[in-house]
Amino acid sequence: MVKKLFFSVAVYLLILFSNDVNAQYKNSVEITPIASLKVFSADSTLRGSSWGLEATYRINMADNKADWVKMLNVASIDISASYRNLESIYLAKNFASKGFLGNYYGIVSKVDFCIAESNKTKILLTPGFGLGYATQTFYTNNNPLVGSHINFTAQVGLKVIAALSPSVRLVGGLDLYHFSNAAFKLSNYGVNSINASIGIDKDINISAPSTSKNLFQHYTKHSFEFGVDIGRRGLVQEGGGIYGQTAINQKKATSMLYQSGLYAGYNYRLNPVLSLRAGVDAVYYYKTFEVNNFYATYQELGTSYDRVRAGVSLGTELWLGKVSIPLNFGHYFHFKTFTPTNTKTYFPPDFYWTFGARYYLKPWVAIEAKQYLHRTQADFAGLGLIFKIR
Repeated sequence: MVKKLFFSVAVYLLILFSNDVNAQYKNSVEITPIASLKVFSADSTLRGSSWGLEATYRINMADNKADWVKMLNVASIDISASYRNLESIYLAKNFASKGFLGNYYGIVSKVDFCIAESNKTKILLTPGFGLGYATQTFYTNNNPLVGSHINFTAQVGLKVIAALSPSVRLVGGLDLYHFSNAAFKLSNYGVNSINASIGIDKDINISAPSTSKNLFQHYTKHSFEFGVDIGRRGLVQEGGGIYGQTAINQKKATSMLYQSGLYAGYNYRLNPVLSLRAGVDAVYYYKTFEVNNFYATYQELGTSYDRVRAGVSLGTELWLGKVSIPLNFGHYFHFKTFTPTNTKTYFPPDFYWTFGARYYLKPWVAIEAKQYLHRTQADFAGLGLIFKIR
């Protein structure tokens, strides 16, 4: 049923958009049906499939002269809105759970990198980040995978674009789609899907940008930076505890599990699009772990007896004009942690990693959203400021 609908919509779109117009260096709109090949989660085995529809507004960057556009071979910048029907998915050990994930609505901003091109065909790498809305959560139907309606959304895929005419293109692709809430509200195992898509991309009567005002055209090779952020982690709702959960503990945890992140480091700018980074990370706990108040203070792999944990890290920063993506991997030199078992999953972490997104208001100051992680487990997400000294 899903496959028939998928291909019927694709054929309809091909007929609908087949009229040709002169559209060199125009922005475009893409309509793409979606069908899942596999749906999975970090915690549970899932069965069933999903389907949906994605609509994309694509900003053509072919005539944009910014350094980062040319060096990274950026073909376009996209804003994609999608609907995903998850009603047929169920937990492998519980068929009665069918429909527990409900539906998902997402908006993702993507950058399309052209990695190969031949005649009228292009292959694109399309990573992106955004937000979304889940109709079902732990708090509406005891959904063990999704803790909140609002979720962080990530998508990365490969697309093949083949020209049917100067203004119409056939688009086919595979992608990995993920949503979770960055541990802001638990449960937070999240949902992943591998999807296939086929659709039509058609130029519209809006000219693509031909120039770019780049505040960072003249950059310095050496700089130092200092960052500070604040975030919070949700209350553990199930499993792992040695004391019973109470309404009092839940209320206290919701109001007290806050952390602040601090970072100080050195940057070496290799070129307009890439920096190397080395620095010191610290996290301050507003509430430390108390074994006799387990559920109000337990933070899974991030649980700490001390107010501060600290480590050293190395990484990179990818520059996309005013926006950059920092990524660091680090090792703790101080982290007094607690874990309830010595299993592989909960063995105390020695390593951590962080990634984020920055928007530079000026060359010396940026707003940053930053995710802290241990292995594949989200610790917390912080929002703050970065200051650079050049």
